[in-house]
Amino acid sequence: MTRPKEFDEAEVLDRALDLFRARGFKHTSFADLVKELGVSRQSLYDTYGDKQALYHAALARYLVRNLDRLRRILDEAAPVRQTFAELFDAMIEGNCANGAPGCMMVNAMVELAPHDAETRAVAARHVREVEGLYASRLSRAQRAGELARTKDPVALARFLYHTVLGLSVAARALGDRDNLRQSARIALQVLD
Repeated sequence: MTRPKEFDEAEVLDRALDLFRARGFKHTSFADLVKELGVSRQSLYDTYGDKQALYHAALARYLVRNLDRLRRILDEAAPVRQTFAELFDAMIEGNCANGAPGCMMVNAMVELAPHDAETRAVAARHVREVEGLYASRLSRAQRAGELARTKDPVALARFLYHTVLGLSVAARALGDRDNLRQSARIALQVLD
């Protein structure tokens, strides 16, 4: 008979997510996780497996939450430029808050994707999903007459996603909200 868990798995995963997001994968040791999460090494191994499996579980949780929030923003009936301005503002605020941890997905792309096939696959899947959501919203704006027919929604989606990536890296490195907002406003001019 298995013993019941002595900890809340969702809460521990959230706290692990915060640690990995702030410190990165390489700078978060398993000993750090045991100490900071207040869960024994064996319980972490039994529940999540090794550090990499725990990291990927935390990253998956982060992505589900962020994609849900992204869908809600993009589904709003507001004009397309206002929608993307709101999206950029929320991203800047979220990435600059609490010591500027940045976006966990972007951090994973920079730190692990070049060397870890599993992270690279997660990143590629995430890119396709986000660019698809952006392109869908831009196409809808085009059908409504908010966006010129001469503009390519897929190319614009890719550009806006790449802008988000750059802003996320700058948020982590510099944390300067005002400069990031200025860059976002300039990038949004492509929607005019």
